Amino acid sequence: MRRPKAEVGVKSERRGSAAPVDYGTLPNHVGYLLRLAQLRVWEDFYGRLGDTGISPALFSALMLVERNPGIQQSRLGEALGVARSGAMTMTDRLEGLGLVERRADPHDRRAYGLFLTTDGQRRMAEYIARVQQHDAKINQVLSGEEHATLMRLLHKFTAAPAPITQERAQKVEAAARSAAETDPVASRTKRTAHTGRAS
Repeated sequence: MRRPKAEVGVKSERRGSAAPVDYGTLPNHVGYLLRLAQLRVWEDFYGRLGDTGISPALFSALMLVERNPGIQQSRLGEALGVARSGAMTMTDRLEGLGLVERRADPHDRRAYGLFLTTDGQRRMAEYIARVQQHDAKINQVLSGEEHATLMRLLHKFTAAPAPITQERAQKVEAAARSAAETDPVASRTKRTAHTGRAS
């Protein structure tokens, strides 16, 4: 399985040169630091689970299937925040590994639920143990209090709606109001309704 390419860090130097790389304002950007943290996490994850063929995304999908037997592929994609095609690719991959199987929904013949296979249930215990070991190792740099604070802040950060999503929704709402105000039919309806109430 292809591993993510290592990304240069804040204090890295140019290859073959003693001159340090100037990263400008990058070290002050949340997105940049989160990306560096993600690469560090992935490197350790693949080092401990690379032989299983399981990626962080596939492990997340397995966890959801285990905890939600019969979950539909579309719902799995929504829960993981991936497109329909991405959910299908993950499901196909897990099915190919013999970990997940599709079963027809008894209430909807067009739909299929996802379940762990017997082998998937057995292997899941091993995967969880490895991931817990991985998690413990990457968090060694933090004290217990620091880890608790980091988790609390990450939960807060990821639970908040994306600002761009809110801004787009506000623009759509404003455009709809503007269109309604300039629509002659809508304006006439408003005047008629107002006149009717006045009389």
